[in-house]
Amino acid sequence: MIDMLKDQIAIVTGGASGMGAATAKLYAKEGAKVVIADFNPTMAQEVVDEITAAGGVARFYQPMDVSKQADVDAIVAKTIEEFGRIDILAAFAGKTFDGDPNLTWQQCLEKTTAVNQWGMLYTCFAVVPHMKEQKSGKIIICSSNGAFNPTAPAYEYHMAKGACESLTVNLAMDLAKFGIRVNCIKPGPIVTPFWEELMGKGSEDAQAQVFKGIAEIEVPLGRVGKPEDIAGPALWFASDLSAYVTGLCLYVGGGMGYVYAFGQSSIAHAGTGRHDV
Repeated sequence: MIDMLKDQIAIVTGGASGMGAATAKLYAKEGAKVVIADFNPTMAQEVVDEITAAGGVARFYQPMDVSKQADVDAIVAKTIEEFGRIDILAAFAGKTFDGDPNLTWQQCLEKTTAVNQWGMLYTCFAVVPHMKEQKSGKIIICSSNGAFNPTAPAYEYHMAKGACESLTVNLAMDLAKFGIRVNCIKPGPIVTPFWEELMGKGSEDAQAQVFKGIAEIEVPLGRVGKPEDIAGPALWFASDLSAYVTGLCLYVGGGMGYVYAFGQSSIAHAGTGRHDV
């Protein structure tokens, strides 16, 4: 593959780490000019530098908190100012606050919903007017296999991710007449900083056991995923290979979701969630 996204302009939220970073790098490799939208300036700049060193084009304008509409609008405005258009939005920004012992349940609920639900809405609605004007665009929304097939309880996070799938199909229906395609990736267990956020800092040994249990019991392919396993489908959704696909919520979890709708959970009672029942 080469130049599948030649000269297209892509915004990748959550692009400083994990699935977002892997997607940003692959988009750039395929010829896109990539804007990294993230709250962590140090990590975001590292991704920009890596892309630039490889001969690609990438930008990081300023830190962006996806839960703040003004932050989102500012990044979109700067992208339009420099490049004049937005062809792709890959919305990977997401976070759980379940592992933060300093938050009350109400605070956890509000912060998790603000980032994962309202932040997704703000981001999509910020790019839609520009895509409507150019009568084209691709929006890739990141949900989670756990929204409807949870491996561990993460109530606030999974509820918000379920809302992202509703947003996907509603946007897809509404925007098809403008030549805008909207699809959703539902990642299975992917090794990213999410798990430390869910289980708390210093949980490396526990994470290793969780990954081993998930791989052996719940993933037909027998392994947990890497961020690059998500970047490939994100490229497919952004490219003309999926030109006749919109409104699809695609499981990407080594067979989880398709083969195992709900297996015997390896960690359902491991106490990783804030509200064990």
